[in-house]
This record gives sequence, structure tokens and C-alpha cells, in this order.
Amino acid sequence: MADVLSNLGEFQLVHLCYRLMRAYRRALLTVWLPGMLVAYPAFGQSTPSSYPTPCEPSKVSRSDVDRAHTVFLSGKQFLEESNYDKAIGYFNDAYAIDCSVHAILPIIATAYERKGDKGEAIHALEEYIKRAPSAPDREVIERRIKNLKDQLARDQTAATPLAQPLPTPAPVSAAPPPPLLLPPTSTPDASQVPPSPTPAAVAHQTAHEATPADSHGAWPWVAIGVGAAAVIAGFPVIYAIGASEISSAEAVCPAHINCSHQDAVSKGNNGRDLEQTVSPIVAGTGGAVLIAGLLWHFLEHASAPSASAAKLTPVLIPGYAGAGVSGSF
Repeated sequence: MADVLSNLGEFQLVHLCYRLMRAYRRALLTVWLPGMLVAYPAFGQSTPSSYPTPCEPSKVSRSDVDRAHTVFLSGKQFLEESNYDKAIGYFNDAYAIDCSVHAILPIIATAYERKGDKGEAIHALEEYIKRAPSAPDREVIERRIKNLKDQLARDQTAATPLAQPLPTPAPVSAAPPPPLLLPPTSTPDASQVPPSPTPAAVAHQTAHEATPADSHGAWPWVAIGVGAAAVIAGFPVIYAIGASEISSAEAVCPAHINCSHQDAVSKGNNGRDLEQTVSPIVAGTGGAVLIAGLLWHFLEHASAPSASAAKLTPVLIPGYAGAGVSGSF
């Protein structure tokens, strides 16, 4: 081999090395490309629902605790703005920094539930029970898991309705139109001709037509509309606002006691005041105004002035001049 290399010139040696490198690169590509095609789907199967390995609080430094709390507050802000994807991302980052705070898992479940992903919400709650089996809110979390599973089952059932063929309507034959019957023509008899009205009848008809119709005020309807609007605003609207604020406070402090977040405590107290005080007062006042408007409407209609009083009306017709007395009962 040494004799062969010594006989080759410099150019031939370089050319031989170049050919060997090309053959080696081609063989490497032949093995590497199919391996990447097989392994690429496995890279895409990682889901954001995998949570970090739990750890002891003593193994987390004070700086990591503060940094995790700051990231958690950012996620809470996105949750209140209904930006659920960013909120979930920040909550997961905070849990990755401080893996000893397992109470963040129910908050992650709340974000998934509001997003509409009930499956991930159930996964987060089950992971919380697995990592904190002796948590004081275990019963509440278990009932929440059961409710979410029931809702998920109902959604899956409603998403696959059974297709039923529509019944074919029977053909309807068009019926011929009925024959047009014309009344018989006849000359009216003298006995059928109505007599001419007397002056008293003319005076009575004139007085009856001159009597104005009963007028009905619009104020009762104004009171009815204002009362109905107050009832609608008091019960569904204000009550729903209070319930929403209580739900937001529960997402931060699910146990309702010893909460260190003052804004969550303030929001929960405000929601409770809206539910228990403001909503009943506005709805009750609106109901009273609505009932008063209805009573006003019917009593005003019942107490309309009667037209049974006798009236003296002047009568002027060709061939007669005088006065007529008219009335109704």
C-alpha cells in the first residue's frame, strides 16, 4: 500500500481523498434521513399538559420562590383578560420554577375549563389529588372532577346525534275552486225600504258620534316598562356580574380563608354584595314599580267617565229646527 501511495502524484492523492469523503457523506445521509423521518412524529407528541416532577419546598431557593410568584401574577392578569393560552403558559412556567406549590394545579384547571378544554382541566385536577392527597380541599376537587366528566360525556353525546330521515310528504291534489254563486236579483218591496230618520233619531246619532272615545294615558305603560327593565337588570344582569367576580376570586383563593391576595378578597366581597344586596334591592324595586303600573292601567281603564248622562243638543235639518235630548245606558 505504501508503494502505491508513493507512486501516485499529489493531485491523484487529493482526488482519491475527495472521492472517499463523498462516499462517506452519501452513506451517512442514507442512514440519517430515514431515522429523522421516523423520529420526527415523536417530537411532536409532547403536550403542554406534562407537569414538572414534584419537589420539596426546602429544595426551592428564595429567589426561585419570588420569581415563580411574579410569573404567577402575570398569568393571573392574562386569566382575568380571558387570554387563556398565555395564562396557562405562565402558570406552567411558575410551576416549573417552584415545583413545590401544587395548589397552582386547580388554577391551571380553571384556565383550561374557561378555555373549553375540559379534558385538560380534569387532568390537572387529578394530578393535584395525586401530588397532594391530604389537601384540605380534596372533596371539593373530587366533586369538580365528577362534574367536569359529566359535562364532557354530555358534550360528546350531543356532538354525535342520530341521523333520522325526514318523512316524505304525501302529494296533495289541488281541489277545484267552488262555483261562484250570485245572489238573485229582485226589485225591493216597498215594505223593505227603511223609513226616513226622525229628528229625534238624528239628534241621538249626532250626539253619539260627537262623544269622544275613551282616552287612555301613556304613563302606566312607562311605569310598566321601567319596572320590567329594573327587574331584568336587577336579577339576571347584576347577579351574573356578582357571580363572575366571586368565581374569579375563587380561582385565586379556592379555600375562601387565609387568602393573601387582597385584590381577590376585595373582588369576592364585592361580588357577594352584588349578589346578596344590590340585586335583590333593584329587582324588588322594579317589581313594585311594575305592579303599580299594571294596577294604574286597569284602574284608569275601569274608572273612565260614563256617557250615560243626558245631553241637550241643538238640531238643525231642512224643514225642522229645535233641540233634542239624547243619552245612553
